[in-house]
Amino acid sequence: MLRITGGILKGKKIFINTRSATRYTSAKVREALFNILGNVKDKRILDLFAGSGSFAIEALSRGAGHATCIENDSHMVATLRRNLFQSSLNNACQVLYMDVRYAIPFLFKKSYKYDIIFADPPYGKGLIVDTMKLLEENPVYHDKTIVILEYSKREDITVFNSFKLETITVKKYGDTVIRMLKA
Repeated sequence: MLRITGGILKGKKIFINTRSATRYTSAKVREALFNILGNVKDKRILDLFAGSGSFAIEALSRGAGHATCIENDSHMVATLRRNLFQSSLNNACQVLYMDVRYAIPFLFKKSYKYDIIFADPPYGKGLIVDTMKLLEENPVYHDKTIVILEYSKREDITVFNSFKLETITVKKYGDTVIRMLKA
């Protein structure tokens, strides 16, 4: 189980899926992220590779207005929906059971724009760079959006220099790197 670190659900446990090889963002990293982000009241959140939904649930607990979670593993979607139900957040969060490669263009065609985008793909598969390319081709963000990327320090991210989004901070927590960007 994971715990929510702040907001109205602070201390609440959320379920994880033990049948999945999913790597979960630690409470320490989530808390640090939200300390950097500050006030998320009424913000629209996009949680890519959402897993159990811990980032979106944390944001909603801290006052975010709405979240969209993208997840393509059916077991994780079931866990995510269970967590939303147990937290009484069903109406505040849209869950799309689909691959990020299709979800981002889908959201762009629907003219969705988000204030905070969080991407935490499986490590070591090159998905962080692919996700950035998708976001640049299908900008579901506006000029004040913060994009947060979580990836392994072993991943080749030299290509970040070619993206339009500007890095505003980079933090390291063991093997995990958190990169925040803005438009």
